[in-house]
Amino acid sequence: MSRLMREATRKKREYMAEVALRLFMERGYEQVSVDDIIAATNTSKGTFYHYFQGKDEILREISRKQMNTITEWAVKTPSQVQSLEGHITKLFLDLSSNIQAYPRLVRSLIALSLQNESVKAIEEEQYQLLHERLLRWLPDPNKVRLLITSYRGTLWMWCTQENKELPAMMRSNLAWVWSGLRSEQHEPSISVETEQAGMHKTWLAHSAKEEVKMRVAIIGGGLAGLTAAAYLSEQHGVEGILFERSPQFGGRAFTYEKAGFTLNYGAHAVYGIDRHELSAMERELGLSFSSKQVDKRKVMYAKNDHLTPAPLDFVNLMKTELLNTMQKVRFVGEIAAIIGNIHNLKNYDTLGDYLAHSDADEDVKELWEHLVCSNFFIAPEEARKVPGSVISEYYHNLFLSSRPVNYVLGSWAVITNQLRQKIEISGRWELALQEGVDAIRYEDRKFILKTKNREEAFDRVVFAMPVQQTCKLLKGTPWEPFLAPFENNTATEVMVYDIGLKRVVARPFSYISDMDNKMFISDVSATDHTLVPDGGQLLQGIAYLSDSFGDEQERKEYLETKTKQMENLFDHYYPGWRDETAVKRVSKKAMVSSVKNIVTNELLPTRLDHVPFYFCGDGCVGKGELAERAFSSARQVAKSIIEDVKVPARV
Repeated sequence: MSRLMREATRKKREYMAEVALRLFMERGYEQVSVDDIIAATNTSKGTFYHYFQGKDEILREISRKQMNTITEWAVKTPSQVQSLEGHITKLFLDLSSNIQAYPRLVRSLIALSLQNESVKAIEEEQYQLLHERLLRWLPDPNKVRLLITSYRGTLWMWCTQENKELPAMMRSNLAWVWSGLRSEQHEPSISVETEQAGMHKTWLAHSAKEEVKMRVAIIGGGLAGLTAAAYLSEQHGVEGILFERSPQFGGRAFTYEKAGFTLNYGAHAVYGIDRHELSAMERELGLSFSSKQVDKRKVMYAKNDHLTPAPLDFVNLMKTELLNTMQKVRFVGEIAAIIGNIHNLKNYDTLGDYLAHSDADEDVKELWEHLVCSNFFIAPEEARKVPGSVISEYYHNLFLSSRPVNYVLGSWAVITNQLRQKIEISGRWELALQEGVDAIRYEDRKFILKTKNREEAFDRVVFAMPVQQTCKLLKGTPWEPFLAPFENNTATEVMVYDIGLKRVVARPFSYISDMDNKMFISDVSATDHTLVPDGGQLLQGIAYLSDSFGDEQERKEYLETKTKQMENLFDHYYPGWRDETAVKRVSKKAMVSSVKNIVTNELLPTRLDHVPFYFCGDGCVGKGELAERAFSSARQVAKSIIEDVKVPARV
């Protein structure tokens, strides 16, 4: 399958393969014809043979992906790998991650391999390649066979157990295998003969012989903390501890399942993924995830109870009724100027200042305000406070993107689990869940962090937590005065209203934004089908919240009003949702960013004069907004620390 294949083509091909494999399992491979597959997928014979040469090729789909993973893994050289155990374990975990989302398909394939010689041959081809590539790194056939047997046995166990995470099972079983292999060695780890002139190298997973040049503490296990730790875990000579006070990693990107629905605290949408920091991380850290673009033709705005296409691109802009013809020409000109980085907006302190001096019609100004509300997740009265340079840079990237709105398939957990896995594989980092840092001091050229149960010394400390919590932790320390300008930063808060429905009650569009009340509903399952049980539907409502109230009673009444407005929006466009609700969750003040990017707030730099710490997170200086700023600031911090390892800096 070509690497250049369009995403839509790839998904269609994968869908046909899934349906065909299910038919093979139900009826038997020999009893299913090409015509049966065509009928079950509502396609034509021409379409089938455009994607596949025949039935046998369909059986190779899962095996082909696994073989590509094995081949790509094997091309690394010994100088690129710090630990043989970690390198081989990573291969098995990557193979597990590839098929984690398809337990039924894998079960079908295993069962078919016992019945059909063609399927068995395809499966054996994959395992033969795995055996050959492992032997190049571990030239002991008995040990290679033991590792492969453990892998295959774990697959069998996983297929027979519901709701089990395959990578977690694989990691646990391989740990026992490695423990047994190490117990037979005179060395603490396994020695390997490389292909370079018969030289030998000792690959150490947890060896005391490895020189530790720097010990790092990261406080906060959200997206930023996990990202920083993942980058540092690849650096020779760096070890550390990632402290997280709560029971799970991911922070506000936390995901959980209920009644078959996967719920996120906020949307797992990525804006401009092809120009996003996550794309750079995918290449640099070896992450693997899929995403699907929201159908731009099904994104609608509602104004005065009238629906019209949202102006996401030039096609929709021509269709929308939000603007008249002359206003559309004006708005197209503004988009073109931002793309060309010549728009005057970047020279204004705020969007409000720009609009005040603009001669644009009120409808154009309202559209600008609504776009900023939607992309920066803030209330209308705050939109005009966003710096002009921030808006200009953000939309410069977004308008140049060929994939403006994508969902990470499977939710944020797909990313956070892979980051955590990478950290654990290194063997040099401890993940301390439910262990918060209570105090910090400097002593004997080390930073001493105190938790409820212990004190630990570190060479570097990274704060990867909300800015407000960072300021609180540093209260009473010599560094408190330097954090004072940031302690009153206000957070971006929204109301999140999630509804999991037993069946699809309506699907008129994938996104509806109510311009009158500044709230929107996403049909998340229309883009990410992995989040719902068969036939279900997952809707997520978001309302932008104000935080200016005279007293608590006023705030309570405001939130109740927003809740009723949201339910009215559901009633209007998704009638019958109340009767079909299987899961409902309402978070009336969910934090989606620790700092609003408005002029009355100041983002915290990753390094601060006279403060010997590093800072990262969505409240820090970095590229983009929301999750992207967390990723980018963490990536910058990790690279700075890695430079310190190469050229040690004085604290």
